Formats: sequence, C-alpha cells, structure tokens
Amino acid sequence: MDANQTACAPEARAYDLVLAYIKGEIAAGELKLGDKLPSERALMTRLSLSRNSVREALRQLENMGFVRSVHGQGSFLVNEAGRGFAELFSMLLLLHQTDRQEFWELRRCLETSAFAAAAAAPDPACLAEMEQAVEQMEQAGTLEQLEQAEEAFHRSLLACSGNRLFRLIRNALAAPGQTYRRETLTTLDEPVRAPLCATHRRILESLRTGRTADGLAALEEHFKLIR
Repeated sequence: MDANQTACAPEARAYDLVLAYIKGEIAAGELKLGDKLPSERALMTRLSLSRNSVREALRQLENMGFVRSVHGQGSFLVNEAGRGFAELFSMLLLLHQTDRQEFWELRRCLETSAFAAAAAAPDPACLAEMEQAVEQMEQAGTLEQLEQAEEAFHRSLLACSGNRLFRLIRNALAAPGQTYRRETLTTLDEPVRAPLCATHRRILESLRTGRTADGLAALEEHFKLIR
C-alpha cells in the first residue's frame, strides 16, 4: 500500500489512515492475527501523523476489538470484535434504536439458521453439551439454575452450527439476552416450564435422529412460549 498517497487526503482522519494501513498489510500477507503492529514511531513516519493521532487511532481500534496494547511490549493484532459489537448493541438498546421485539426476532432467525446448519452435520460434542443442558433444565430447582441451563443449551446450539459469525452475534446478544431470559422465566408459571423444557428436548432429539422438520417446529414453539 502507498501510505503517502493515503496520508495526503486532507479529509481523512488518523483512525481511517491507520485502519487502512493495517488492512493493507493484512491483505498483503504482512500481518496476521497475533502479530505485533509497527511501533507508534513507525506509524507516525509512514502515515505522516502525530504521536497523539496514532495513539488515539490505536485506542479506537482497541475499543473495536482488533488491537490489544500490552504495556512495555507494544500493540498486537487480535480478534475480539465480539466485545465491540456487544457495546454497539448495548448502545442501540439504550438509545431506543431497537427493542425487545426486534431482539427476539433476531434471535429466532439466528437460531433457526443455526439449527439448520447443525442438522446438516451434527457435532457429537455439541450434542453432548446440549444433553447436559436439557437434563439440568429438567432437574432445575431454582429459577437461576433453569436460566443458566437454558442459556447453555442455546450457546451449544449456536456452536453446533459451526458458523463463527453466528457465535459472534450470540456473544454480542448475551448481556441483553440474559436480562430478557430472566424476565421471561420469572413470569412463567410451573405448567409452562414443563413444555419449555420439552421443546428443548425435542430440538436435541431431532438433531440426533435427523427429524429436521420436528426440530424447527419445536424451535418455533420455544420462541412462542418465551415471548
């Protein structure tokens, strides 16, 4: 990448310049996950930026989850994007730019797609985790135990899909998901909790037996129960 050409754009912010440089290095095969980034002085020279501008740009990239600064060692290229996405989703909720209804719709679409992917090639390890979660749901004596087991089940379902973006989105939704899950389970009376556990058992068994249609129906029933 011609850093001088990039740096001459007067409207470009320091962040844009540093990000463009790093992306160019990744595309050229010069940088990969875990590698140490050029020093602040090197970036200053290559991009014609001040030290403060470089530091601020690296700080923004760290907040996004793509850079980790280690005191005395420098900055490293990492993938912790889920953290940045989680903060973004949290802000959208606080600013009322999304709501509980849209959250559940996103989860329903996400998990339906994850189930379809998992059904195509079920992972025995994930199925074992889901079995353990279902048993814990069925044996839960407290709301907290039920909540933890239910969360573990859906975490394993997303992992069973093998799709890393599915898991990234799930992690970003974890905080509001925990709040909504607790609110929902608190309002469910005992007669409803048994069918809720049953839907999870059916989802699991459908993955084991290849009865995809039954699993999708159980997943849809699950979301109707919790909404």
